[in-house]
Amino acid sequence: MRLFLTGGTGFIGSHVLAAALAAGHQVLALRRSPASAPAIPLPRQPQWCEGDLASLEAAQLDGVEAVLHLASAGVSPKPASWDKLVQANVAGSLRLLERAAEAGVRRCVVAGTSHEYGNAARRYDAIPPEAPLEPLSPYGASKAAAFQLLRAFAIAQELELVYGRIFSAYGEGQFAGNFWPSLRRAALAGEDFPMTSGRQVSDFIPVAAVAAHLLAACSRPDVAAGVPLVVNVGSGAAISLLAFAAAEWERLGATGRLLPASLPDRPDQIERYVPDLRGLRIPASPIP
Repeated sequence: MRLFLTGGTGFIGSHVLAAALAAGHQVLALRRSPASAPAIPLPRQPQWCEGDLASLEAAQLDGVEAVLHLASAGVSPKPASWDKLVQANVAGSLRLLERAAEAGVRRCVVAGTSHEYGNAARRYDAIPPEAPLEPLSPYGASKAAAFQLLRAFAIAQELELVYGRIFSAYGEGQFAGNFWPSLRRAALAGEDFPMTSGRQVSDFIPVAAVAAHLLAACSRPDVAAGVPLVVNVGSGAAISLLAFAAAEWERLGATGRLLPASLPDRPDQIERYVPDLRGLRIPASPIP
């Protein structure tokens, strides 16, 4: 397939780009400048185009069979102003789908976030894709707003929209200050690892599995024009942060100690944040 990809230099986007290239797809990838480098090594280079969503024209999407949209502002821990969140996540996302529709592209795959559910998660043992969106962060709010616009636009324009809300992805290329990279660094250095109590329960999914899911969405046959498909993207395994840390600590051969409860829990944390996958079970694979 000929694919158009945004966010191909980011954490998840880099893995999607690498998987698409390895599978033999022709990929046109948008990046801000030649200095923008993917977070992981690629098997080969895509066809890069420089610019941003605000400058994108329909002619750039000629011959594209599916759009993969992963570019986003404000992903933790990188802060973004309210204005930046609206311009990038809301206006930029809508502009992309508008240009795709003008160019005759029918299939659009958009990466959402579990942060769109926010406070609604407290009411579910497993959060269904149709749960109310009650975001608690500026980032989550901007993504929820974008979803509502993209959904309505896809219905009006009869696009084939797959919208995947990603839960706790981890793996190579992730920001060094996030939990799993920090855990791995300490494990490989033989250091102790201080952490919170770890009692909160989440769904941790290797980033390679996320990439496989999003790439497969470009050609899955059960997506109808004008009927957006909204799914949660997770591993299907609910596990506490402490149990996840302990399993990774052992797998990595750590010689230091895990130090649970040596850091305070967030006072407002949601104790269980687990998706209902509705049969979309993504097989977990170990991260090297």
